[in-house]
Amino acid sequence: MSDEQPGDSDSVDDAAVIEPEEPGGPETSSPGQEEPAGPRPTSPEGNEAAEAEAPPFPNPETKAQPTGNGQLSGHALLAKLAWAMRSEPGEVRPHNEDFAGVYAPTIPDDAWDRGPLFVVADGLGGHAAGEVASRTAVEAALSAWKTGTPGAPHQALRSAIRAANVAVFDAAMQRRHRGMATTFTGLTLAGREAIVGHVGDSRCYLVRKDATTQLTSDHSRVGEMLRAGLITAEQAANHPARSMISRTVGSEPSVQVDIVRQPTQAGDIFVMCSDGLWDVVGRGDITEVVGSIGTPAVPTVTAVADTLIELALTRNSPDNVTVLVVRITTDRPVPAASTRRSFLRRGR
Repeated sequence: MSDEQPGDSDSVDDAAVIEPEEPGGPETSSPGQEEPAGPRPTSPEGNEAAEAEAPPFPNPETKAQPTGNGQLSGHALLAKLAWAMRSEPGEVRPHNEDFAGVYAPTIPDDAWDRGPLFVVADGLGGHAAGEVASRTAVEAALSAWKTGTPGAPHQALRSAIRAANVAVFDAAMQRRHRGMATTFTGLTLAGREAIVGHVGDSRCYLVRKDATTQLTSDHSRVGEMLRAGLITAEQAANHPARSMISRTVGSEPSVQVDIVRQPTQAGDIFVMCSDGLWDVVGRGDITEVVGSIGTPAVPTVTAVADTLIELALTRNSPDNVTVLVVRITTDRPVPAASTRRSFLRRGR
């Protein structure tokens, strides 16, 4: 694989747009910003077995473990996109505090009343808490997304993340779950645009042709110092505060959500991951693996996810490792209904 270090960046055309929250919300940072490498500690302990969220995708495979969220995997090939996810506890931590989920109906997308939703979360909080936080957040967000009234996708995504925040915060009132929280990165598609909602230091990358760009900004103390120009990327990689997360889902009654809007093209591939991957797998590695899709070594998006996971595990990732890969296979809008809704709104 590439010798490029985690945190290195290439650029792509059609830069993403960061949309600020409503008045009183956070200031957001630009996509593609250099972010520090380095693990964020999570608890080595867990509790009851967990299975994957069961949205409408065909036959996801869940290999439940005795504790934590176990091993998760799933994939689907739809008319205009393909996706695959995999989550592993890893060799260092016996319990998986990551969780991932997908809402992507298998019926033709011209019948969808909302776009798909892909989510990765990395829980914090120690024994019987981290894995609960991540799963609670993912399930609450998917439920809010599927049952909410269809509306502007960026607003619906922000609302789903706020619903996840309330669910985790309320669950943390229980004594054994006190202090738990989670990162949250969600991706939806709206016509010819991808929209990312983000809290924490899990990441979403866009791979376009031979370039990889980080769309999200890490919500960490080191990330803030790096964006302010107080330290260099080299200093950030080994900074003693690199493990300190500055924004999470569930730690407070309300949450500030970054919204990133990115124009899409046919062939775009989005790689969502927890820090267990990006801490040891650089952008050059991601570009190389994704660029091999369609070859005998990496024939599908499922193979992309598997290859990235195995690469992280062979490099002794110090944390749980989760990857969710989404590939757009058409130049037509996804979902098709997004175009019609936009037209109707303009005509009112």
